[in-house]
Amino acid sequence: MLEAPIPADEAKRLALLAACNIIYTPAEQAFDDVARLAADLCGTEIALITLVDSDYQWFKARVGVELVGVPRDLSFCGHCIVGHHPLIVEDTLRDRRFADNPLVTGDPHIRFYAGVPLEIEQGSAVGALSVADRSPRALTERQLESLRRLAKQIARELRLRRDLDRAHALTPLPETLIAPGAVLDGRWSLGRELGRGAVGVVYEAHDPSGVRAAVKFLLPEWRAQEEVLERFAREARVLMRLDTPHVGRLLDVGNLDAALGGVPYLVLEYLEGKDLGEVISASGRVAIPQALRWCADACDGVAQAHEVGVVHRDLKPSNVFLAQTGAPEPVVKVLDFGLAAGDPSPENTTKLTGEYVIGSPAYMSPEQMVASSSVDARSDIWSMGAVLYELLTGEVPFSGDTPLEMFAAVMTRPPIPLASRFGGNLPRPVDALVTRCLQKDRAERYPSMRALAGELRAIAAGP
Repeated sequence: MLEAPIPADEAKRLALLAACNIIYTPAEQAFDDVARLAADLCGTEIALITLVDSDYQWFKARVGVELVGVPRDLSFCGHCIVGHHPLIVEDTLRDRRFADNPLVTGDPHIRFYAGVPLEIEQGSAVGALSVADRSPRALTERQLESLRRLAKQIARELRLRRDLDRAHALTPLPETLIAPGAVLDGRWSLGRELGRGAVGVVYEAHDPSGVRAAVKFLLPEWRAQEEVLERFAREARVLMRLDTPHVGRLLDVGNLDAALGGVPYLVLEYLEGKDLGEVISASGRVAIPQALRWCADACDGVAQAHEVGVVHRDLKPSNVFLAQTGAPEPVVKVLDFGLAAGDPSPENTTKLTGEYVIGSPAYMSPEQMVASSSVDARSDIWSMGAVLYELLTGEVPFSGDTPLEMFAAVMTRPPIPLASRFGGNLPRPVDALVTRCLQKDRAERYPSMRALAGELRAIAAGP
């Protein structure tokens, strides 16, 4: 038996592991579910989520074994984290590193092992997602790719936990980005701050003719982040291509002067009203016909984006706005195309592959969770189904307090039955529509947003 070599970045690796605040913590359902999913996808008896400390290999989740960990010098994962690539051992008795390992010659008699490193930073792995069996075997390329994708989800969760402490140490954001009264591009006079999020801040503005607008700035600390800048620019490119009353209009784009940091901004139509998230918070649930009509209008807005090759990727109640225009009924507006996939700008070749801002887990389709670069329009149909589900019930279709818990629920369980929320009073066509939107196989969902909009309106109109 050969003991695993110590990685060259061992000190950094151990510091990253400590920063995740997860080692030797109690079991968590989400990690257990991912381990079971790994075993099911790979057809193995054993699956483990392993964290490798300085002298011990500890199992955060385990399927098919009673051990909670083993000394590091016996560990298979100790070898896996050194190479920073998947480690495949088709027959341990034919591999001199493991042939006389007590885990091979005795319980649990491992004869096959496959592991993918959990990289928190590039080149630094704190552990591995592994599958094993008591008989020699191999993995198909598809099974190995599934294991890689599951490992990415676990690594993402660990990074988020690490970054919770970092966030507390950040310098507080300034109260204002630039002073109210400043004039942009000789036209837009800034007023009060309307709100801010993780990467942007929005001000009210008006021009000399009295046109009101909302000016969205990228926060200065994100200027050096190429991916965030690209997402900000992408929103502008998408909005320039759309001409529908059901998407918030883009009025202007620009950058602040160099003296103010050259921060980019978008000038958007000013909307008064509330988003569907606020409606749900205030009302709990929405009457069925009203929810169907609102979602149908939102489908119309997203459908035009789909027709120019753009997938929204972040449909959720807070991105669907009910704009008050003076008419009896509000106008539904879909907002925030900053995560859109399928950029309509042909010269753009940038890939948005960041690990953090890829969508909102409660509304993300299974395919977006495992490979966000491969989504198509049917992913937005899943998201619209999740939005409608929440409008009707006041709850999301899959429960979970963290992204990993949500991921595990979406990948391993059906949605909480919609009918169970209504005590038998839910019209069957509504149940069937939502169920079809939330099919894990995207081929079984509605083929287009136009088709979904038509079905929503037909049900809303009644017999």
